Amino acid sequence: MKRILLFVLLAVLSIAQVSAQARRSIIRVRLSDDSRLAVSLNDRYYDKQGRSITIGDLPAGRHFIKIYRYTPYSNGRGGKARVVYNGSIRISAGTITDFEYDTRNNQLYTQVEFIDDTYDDRRDDRWDDRRDDRRDDRRDDRWNDRRDDRWNDRDDVYDRHRNSRSWTQQDMNDLKRRVDERIGDSDKQKLIQNVLQDRRYTTEQMRTILSWLSFESTKLEVAKWGYDNVIDKRDYWKLESEFSFNSSKDEFNNYINGRRQ
Repeated sequence: MKRILLFVLLAVLSIAQVSAQARRSIIRVRLSDDSRLAVSLNDRYYDKQGRSITIGDLPAGRHFIKIYRYTPYSNGRGGKARVVYNGSIRISAGTITDFEYDTRNNQLYTQVEFIDDTYDDRRDDRWDDRRDDRRDDRRDDRWNDRRDDRWNDRDDVYDRHRNSRSWTQQDMNDLKRRVDERIGDSDKQKLIQNVLQDRRYTTEQMRTILSWLSFESTKLEVAKWGYDNVIDKRDYWKLESEFSFNSSKDEFNNYINGRRQ
């Protein structure tokens, strides 16, 4: 009888441990000016430096974090780390939390996304099926659409020259410089939308612009907003690869599919 009770107790503890492990969380840390940094958590220094630091397998609760601005030595052997922030953070179970330290205002901004493996698997399967269907449809309709594509391309070129001057690499460089001067994603978003509202641009140019933003929610808003003025609308769905979360990918694709109808 004692052996049975011991076996049951061990089984319950194992299930609880697996469940707790599944509810572990992830944090990602960066500086608002996109400079290199290093991080220590609960007095443990993580020996890695970069423009973004990801730490996984974290339990829920309160943790003590130090964020360092990291300046590598010119000889490539090590570098100098200076603390720019130290304080406590709270992490919820089963989440990915983005922390962005505003180097000008000395504030730590957070954005939280919940991890749902069951939901993600279901979304992945549905997206794979949808993508396969699209591939088959494109293959079946390839010859029928070729003529339409030629005329659409001509119309796009005409509209681009009629409505605005072409969006050049110099324009991209100028916009990037101005975006880098902004602190938070909301200010960057306003600037991008003000500049692009009367312009025509390609999917790949929008992909580059999205890479200048830190938070997934801001990227999603800008990507959806940018659909109206993009030249190659047939390729715009490819931007779904810019999103980390399947919920964002689905929302983006549902939006552009709805606009096509």
